[in-house]
Amino acid sequence: MLPDITYKGVWAGYTRTDLDGTGEDANSLSWRTTYQLSDRIHLWGSIDRTTFEDPVTLPEFGPSDFGDVPFLPPTSKILLLDLPALDVSVRSVTVAGGAGVHHDLTDRLSVHARLGFVPANKEIETSGFELRFPLGGDPFGDGEVLLLENAERTDETSTDLVMSAGLRFNATERVELFGGLSHVDGEDTAAHADIEFRLGSGWGIQLAGVTGENSQGPSASVIWRF
Repeated sequence: MLPDITYKGVWAGYTRTDLDGTGEDANSLSWRTTYQLSDRIHLWGSIDRTTFEDPVTLPEFGPSDFGDVPFLPPTSKILLLDLPALDVSVRSVTVAGGAGVHHDLTDRLSVHARLGFVPANKEIETSGFELRFPLGGDPFGDGEVLLLENAERTDETSTDLVMSAGLRFNATERVELFGGLSHVDGEDTAAHADIEFRLGSGWGIQLAGVTGENSQGPSASVIWRF
């Protein structure tokens, strides 16, 4: 006998996301929950903590990059500056929540739609440097250039509207399939496909794949349905 499709549950999982255009991956820990208020209405919420690091390589600067400098004597030399890469570290915490509607089309198939808001706080830390010349050194002559670390940190906050819709299908007594679309205003539109393996007593494992305009990646979660 197939179990009923329920919109009550708690998830804890991990997502590794390939960010387009960076060549780097982001790591996310996620906690999600849904609570069914009636046969048609449910509430949902999530917390995501994401970390991402991206080394940014700076170009070399040499005399040819400056061209002719008319106010300098012909004997002056401009040092070749080999600048180190900048390490950009991004840490964000996203708390989302809202309400959804659902309807069982059959005893095996259910459809749902959700609406909510995503307040996010993002910490961006950049390893920087300062150019310093030795006491009495001539920046356009001989001498050693000192690079001193000078990290900078900024905070960004935003609140976006999130919308999603999807289907759930009871394939067997132990397997349920999911699919859907989500859109975060100003951020990304993504499609996802999931498979849940029921282990018994409400516990299960859910594996998912997400692909969007700006990112894609797999995730794995432990789930408890009550």
